[in-house]
Amino acid sequence: MILASSTLEWVELAEHDYLTAQTLLTVSKVPFEIVAYHCQQVAEKYLKAVLIQNGLPVPFVHDLRKLNRLAQGAHPGLKDIEAICELLTPFGTATRYPGSVMTVGPEHMSSVFGWAESIRQFVRNAFGLK
Repeated sequence: MILASSTLEWVELAEHDYLTAQTLLTVSKVPFEIVAYHCQQVAEKYLKAVLIQNGLPVPFVHDLRKLNRLAQGAHPGLKDIEAICELLTPFGTATRYPGSVMTVGPEHMSSVFGWAESIRQFVRNAFGLK
């Protein structure tokens, strides 16, 4: 598949978030809420890349379920990861500010990183990227 340059820009930014999350998981004092935020951002940017690649409007939202549903018109298989999108969405906003009702710890990292990886792999496979 030939990807538009604007699509590739979103993929590159998603990969920066992915690398950031991976790197932060290796430091001695892991900022778990920041890792979770970057995992959400990986998914958000990859879903927006699907929309862009298919000429669909890209809303200014952080709701992964909404983005996923919009992108399903181009890739119906995205329905299979809709539940993961819903689980990952809160990590984009609810964990980033003082007074948050969500606390993120080491016990969440396997799930959160795995959810981001699932969405990342789905889109990369759909795009024919290694």
